[in-house]
Amino acid sequence: PSITALQISNGGDLTSANSSSKTQATAVYALMLCNLAVFVLDKVFHYPFVARHMYLFHRRWKWWQPLTTCFCHADRFHLSNNLFLLLLFGRSVEDDQGWGGLLFSYFFCGVFASLASIIILPKNTISIGASGAVFGLYAVSTLATLSWRDLNWRKLVEVSVLGEFVFRQLSSEISAVTSGGSNTGISHIAHLSGAAGGVILVFGLMALTTIFDPDKKTKQKR
Repeated sequence: PSITALQISNGGDLTSANSSSKTQATAVYALMLCNLAVFVLDKVFHYPFVARHMYLFHRRWKWWQPLTTCFCHADRFHLSNNLFLLLLFGRSVEDDQGWGGLLFSYFFCGVFASLASIIILPKNTISIGASGAVFGLYAVSTLATLSWRDLNWRKLVEVSVLGEFVFRQLSSEISAVTSGGSNTGISHIAHLSGAAGGVILVFGLMALTTIFDPDKKTKQKR
């Protein structure tokens, strides 16, 4: 059976989805193919629809652009970097939370980063890239792995490796923003906002699960 985004949290504590519900990861590859297909249409075939309607124009943005911009990229390096990190962290999220959890996390964090960029960055900005969504997956993947109830040596290794990488990436982004180093065409604001969106998503769903958990209510009645 499929797994919904609410299964990112389980009884107020982040845990892996039930092993019987796990299926072979496919959503992460579907997201990668969508990003690749949009890039080919935009940069190889120069199909004008992508640049006109899928990029995020901050001055006159359309309601769908905060999401569609998460599938657009400036060049091959931009694309390959994001696809590599999407594969790494997206696969981790899908293994733990299922395809529904991955898609919900990708869309939520990507849109959250886009809206934050619209609010903070200048109005003449045009934003493209999946980086905001990918940074959100950093947070979701790391927090989902930190499940003390199911902690084992494999998770300790995973947390030590992924956690160190995520910490260095976020530290670099914070340093770039605080030092004013945002003139390179890289949206550090979108990166940090995406990570913040991932944290908000995980802890928000944990809170909802705690409130609506029927088992917890039964225990309280007793």
